[in-house]
Amino acid sequence: MSKTLLIISGSAAVAEAARAIKALGHALVVCDTDPEAPAFAFADSCLIADIWAPADCAAAAERYSRKIRRIDGLLCLTDAVMTAAAVSERLRLPGLSMDIAALADDRLRLKRAFASAGATSCWHAAIVTPQELQRAAIARENLVVKPVERRGSAQDHRLSNAEDPAALFRQAQAASPTGRVMVEQYPPTTRVCAFVEAGVCQLEGPAEWRGLVERAAAALDLRDGPLTGEIAVSDGRLELIDAAPYLAPDSVFLDAAIALATRGA
Repeated sequence: MSKTLLIISGSAAVAEAARAIKALGHALVVCDTDPEAPAFAFADSCLIADIWAPADCAAAAERYSRKIRRIDGLLCLTDAVMTAAAVSERLRLPGLSMDIAALADDRLRLKRAFASAGATSCWHAAIVTPQELQRAAIARENLVVKPVERRGSAQDHRLSNAEDPAALFRQAQAASPTGRVMVEQYPPTTRVCAFVEAGVCQLEGPAEWRGLVERAAAALDLRDGPLTGEIAVSDGRLELIDAAPYLAPDSVFLDAAIALATRGA
């Protein structure tokens, strides 16, 4: 049965998923701040709102659902997890709880949760001053500086000899709602897509990664929904670089995510 689905993000990476959703016969509402967002080409309706501003997106979605067409389900195709939770809560849709989203959004807190669940992660640290970042850059390689909160890949910067650590620190601090900055070692990674249903994790990736992905889901207390992670292999050891409860645009679990998002609709 055709449903009306809202997707968070209209980026180029999302456009093919938008096309696939339309091919399944669903009505599609796309939310993005860019009026020229590529996925808008496949949308029945477009919401112009900042996907990193949860209250703005939730208000826009509520107005649309109340005045134009009832939204049956939400798919978050980027790591704007706080926005996904805010919209789901406002529209009373199945989806992320605010508690899980808040944990996933605070990447320092999430690293501690991974460690408690036995998921080996990379070196990382909170950075309070530009001088601390400069010292880290001298001591270590493959570093990325970023706001503690998720604000999209454009706000995460890899350090190199050509970059000014002080300028990158100030940029990350300005992007963080709480003014917090972190740095972490970020070696080459492979993305892994998973889907959790009633606590059971299905995995698209090597079978030997299952345990690490299951520990990531346990750290988030994720019982139902998609999970997108990044894993590095170093000297035969697996490291969980990141994991967040959103659907990667090219995930094989699109149908399962739609079914969960529209459950009861």
